[in-house]
Amino acid sequence: MDISKCGPAALKEIFEIARNISSILDVDALLKRIDAVAEELLDSEASSIMLLDDDKQHLSFKVASGEKGGIIQKMKVKVGQGIAGSVAQDKKPLIVNDTSKDARFTGKMDQSSGFVTKSIICVPMFVENELIGVMEVLNKRKGADFTKEDLDILESLASLAAVSINNARSSEDQRNFFVNVIEVLISAIEVRDHRMLGHCWRVAQLATSLGRRMGMEGQEYKNLYYGSLLHDIGLLGVRANVTLEQGVVIIKDKGEPEATHPKIGSEMIRDINLLKGAAPIIRHHHENFDGTGFPDGLAGEKIPLGARIVGLAEVIDEMKIGGIPDDRINQMLKLGMETRYDPKIVDLYLKEFTETVV
Repeated sequence: MDISKCGPAALKEIFEIARNISSILDVDALLKRIDAVAEELLDSEASSIMLLDDDKQHLSFKVASGEKGGIIQKMKVKVGQGIAGSVAQDKKPLIVNDTSKDARFTGKMDQSSGFVTKSIICVPMFVENELIGVMEVLNKRKGADFTKEDLDILESLASLAAVSINNARSSEDQRNFFVNVIEVLISAIEVRDHRMLGHCWRVAQLATSLGRRMGMEGQEYKNLYYGSLLHDIGLLGVRANVTLEQGVVIIKDKGEPEATHPKIGSEMIRDINLLKGAAPIIRHHHENFDGTGFPDGLAGEKIPLGARIVGLAEVIDEMKIGGIPDDRINQMLKLGMETRYDPKIVDLYLKEFTETVV
């Protein structure tokens, strides 16, 4: 493949797509763009991108354009059959300018879709020398033949499509790994007392609900989510027994003061890019609104908003776990306004959540 042989218009489109690959998170949208560009640059009636199934025996349509694209996208192609199947099997591109004279063309897709394929150019897609699918365009307009230049363009676009798919798969693998790690950490936190199972998830649910109503969005909202999920991660670094007594988590330390676990937790995640914004929330979720909390004795607005939200959400869930009735919880929250809790957040909870949050 030599993209230097592509014309100026093709090069401009190819470089524009390449420039956007790392910034576009929606791989489906990017593949549709690549497919549309292929159809336009090769002046063809239809185009498609097919990916190899896990069984390595079939190709499934990821993108299919043209007037019959919606019908075709529901079909599968068996590896070794038809033009696309032959390209997948042999891992070599094909140009067929008259399908009626090529024995490899079966016409099964046309019979099912009603589309009439007259000419086709199809290329394999690779990631690290492994076949992941094929890309094809159909029917050069005005009865013209597909050319070597068309092949260079399509191979370039197929390479970009393969990179996009590989990036998406890598990102998904990383997300899955990250989610699994968080689940393991939360399980390790909660296993210290069976009554605490699900505590971190419930705190996150309430905290993010409060955050949304307070106008949090974007990165601030993400920081609140991770900070609430992992608010007690520092307990993993404290040599202590953790139990629940009368609706309050009690840390029976073994040489480590209770105030260390927020600091330890924030230090554990502060160097992880995805989590570092949650570090201040974790560090300060035990600060009191009047400055009597720990670890730094911050007061009022100096306590990060996310930490004030998580601190309240944590206490509410702990009291519910301890069997304290809702009306008593509400009374205790009112008593703690201005001293332990931010009164604005307490007001919001009492107004909007006492009937809807269990």
